[in-house]
This record gives sequence, C-alpha cells and structure tokens, in this order.
Amino acid sequence: MEPSPPPTMSAPDVPPPSPGSILPPLSSTVLLAMGAIGGLVLASIFGYILFVARLRLDEQLWWTGFASIIFALGFFVLFAATHDRKIARPLAGGFFVISAGSFYGSIFAGGSSDLAKLLYTILLSILVMIVLGAIFVMARDAERDAIRKAQRRHIP
Repeated sequence: MEPSPPPTMSAPDVPPPSPGSILPPLSSTVLLAMGAIGGLVLASIFGYILFVARLRLDEQLWWTGFASIIFALGFFVLFAATHDRKIARPLAGGFFVISAGSFYGSIFAGGSSDLAKLLYTILLSILVMIVLGAIFVMARDAERDAIRKAQRRHIP
C-alpha cells in the first residue's frame, strides 16, 4: 500500500465577487443632496434680492454684497473644516470678489455725498486689503506645507 499524501489545506471555494451596485455610497449621495439644496437656497436668495424685492440699484448691490460675504464666510469655514481646495476655497474666493464688487458698486451708485463715498471706499479698501493679506498668508503656509510633504521619503 502506498502511503497517501499528507492532507493539504486548500482555500475554500469562494464565489467570485458580485459586480458592485451602480448606486454611489450613501455619504456621496447625502453630500450631493446637501450641495443641491445649498445651490437652491443660494439661487433663491439672489433671485429674491435681484428680481422680486423692489429695491433701488444701490440697495440691490448692497444686499447682494452682504449675502455674498456671508456665503464667502460660510465657504471659508467649510474650507477650514475640510481643507477642500477644489470646491470650497474657490467658492469662498468667488463670493468674496462678488461681495467686494457689489459693495463698491453700491457706494458709487448711491446718493451719498462725495465725502461719504470717499470714506466708505477707503474703509472697504482697508477691509479688502486685510482679506487679501490673509489669503497671501494662507497661500504661503499651504506652499510651505506642500514643500514639506514633498520632501518626505516613502519607505517600502
């Protein structure tokens, strides 16, 4: 009699993985829904200010600037929380530009005296320079972080 070979451990028969569902993960779906609702709210606020409310041009510009600066701050806080450089940071910058332009337009379209327009323009310019300085510092720090991360070596 021949000795039988020792028993070997073979992998159990596992069925091949089934193709994944075509639905995105729940977190992505919720994020897209939140973005859609946010876009609707944004459009409705600006639509109300520009088309529904019976305001003078300088008032429309002021309210558009005010709403834009609130959205810019909201997107900046979102960027600070998520460090998302593809969506949140450009939206924060875009709404800041819209708000500054709207506030400048409101100043020059309004019926204030020339001295008041000059003072408002100087005040707004100081605020814009502060924000631009903060953007410069953030960009410099982000560049420093990117350089530091690029210098790291991966150990295999």
